Amino acid sequence: MLYINGDIITMNAERHIIANGALLVRDNRIADIGKTSALVKAYPSEPTTDLGGKLVIPGLIDTHVHLAQSLLRGCADDKSLITWLCERVWVLQGCFEGDDGYAAARLCIAEMMKSGTTTFLEAMCADRYNFDRVAQAVEESGIRACIGKIVMDVGTYATQSPFSMHPGLIETREQSLLGTLAAREKWHGKANDRIHVWFGSRTPGGVSVQLFKEMTQLSRERGIRITMHCAEVEADKQYFRQGKSMTSF
Repeated sequence: MLYINGDIITMNAERHIIANGALLVRDNRIADIGKTSALVKAYPSEPTTDLGGKLVIPGLIDTHVHLAQSLLRGCADDKSLITWLCERVWVLQGCFEGDDGYAAARLCIAEMMKSGTTTFLEAMCADRYNFDRVAQAVEESGIRACIGKIVMDVGTYATQSPFSMHPGLIETREQSLLGTLAAREKWHGKANDRIHVWFGSRTPGGVSVQLFKEMTQLSRERGIRITMHCAEVEADKQYFRQGKSMTSF
């Protein structure tokens, strides 16, 4: 298929913009790029789609997504982060069941694709959301995803001991760390290498020092990437000030 009459933002090293440009796509790959006049002449028998002067850009990459929260918009917009999480959002997410996680993933993925996002990083996929069904939603959609499976063994939030995750979200080392390894064994590289499985660590106060060390060691040994929440709010900074240092982890 030859896509013609688009303004192409290449994002190459020279930041070239091809006005009235064209793209030749074959086998889901860009096979050629250039001016519409040149490519129409070079591929006279190729079917065409007229872009009508629209912009063509590389796919966007969303580096921090919580798929499950697509179902929870507006539930606590007037709250600070810790209250928002501990009293509202985690309570609702901790009650997910059946295909709630799958439905949330499908909704969020559809919205990302509609806005030009072709790759995303899920920051913290809990068992409660059903990892297999979330991965299935990615597989079905055609989007690329790095899915961070939650790693945790502490249910509280940094220094805020009265606040805690909902029991439905709390996972042990075995559930979270070993669960990530199992999910990676099943899904990493699947869907034509569109699905990658990462460690999705909670904030430092949600992961013991020992578990951080174990996760880091596995990351180095097996080449598993890590995404984590860090220094989101004042409580996180207070946690680090209480005798913690980078060498602790």
